[in-house]
Amino acid sequence: MAAAQPPTIPLLTPYKLGKFDLSHRIVLAPLTRQRSFGNVPQPHAILYYSQRTTEGGLLIAEATGISDTAQGYPETPGIWTKEQVEAWKQSNGLIFL
Repeated sequence: MAAAQPPTIPLLTPYKLGKFDLSHRIVLAPLTRQRSFGNVPQPHAILYYSQRTTEGGLLIAEATGISDTAQGYPETPGIWTKEQVEAWKQSNGLIFL
């Protein structure tokens, strides 16, 4: 007798993740692109993320330093200055749930 196969779950079906209702099960993992000159997220980041997300999808933004001594790589975004926070706000609603 053949072993029973577990049911398959299609990638494009909805999924509940905590309080979030995702429209599918595909997630973009964080990718460090080293294009945040001066550790400030740049306008092209909005285009980059918008090209890779869908309504109801999950996208995890790249690693973000919380202080100038917490940077693992150069030219990655930070969130310890007012300028950095304001730059991140430009993508609010696009990449944050």
